Amino acid sequence: MYQVLIVCVGNICRSPMAEAVLHAHGRGSGLRVRSAGLAARVGDGLHPIAAELLAENGLGLDRHVARQIDLRMLVEADLILAMEQRQLRALEAIAPPLRNRMHLLGRWNGRREIRDPCGKPRDAFVHAFDLIGESARAWCERMPIGSDSRLFAVPAHS
Repeated sequence: MYQVLIVCVGNICRSPMAEAVLHAHGRGSGLRVRSAGLAARVGDGLHPIAAELLAENGLGLDRHVARQIDLRMLVEADLILAMEQRQLRALEAIAPPLRNRMHLLGRWNGRREIRDPCGKPRDAFVHAFDLIGESARAWCERMPIGSDSRLFAVPAHS
């Protein structure tokens, strides 16, 4: 099983949306997707607008609750995807030896950062969701999931 960990700040908007999108792309392929936050309020539910967008797109996360990132999650992950450069730096500070597993979700989408829509209008959530979808598709095209469930070597931050 190939394990992907997606990280944002609060684990209530971007990373859970990306978790659901990647999970849908990799369904039945041996891909396991989880999400967590760097500053999550543990136990918080999915942001209502994020939940609406997922439902509108036939996706969902049953009983999602925010989780705080920990070293064990990082060690268990084969690939760690963050929304912004500053999150990558924070992750590298937590686990420097795992740096080669850490990348932007938007790496193959022009290295785009996916900004936090919390506190903004629905349009910001839609924009983030669209970028997440484009970025997730680009990653799935590069993952030989379903065969040997191993991602080819990706140079860190190149």
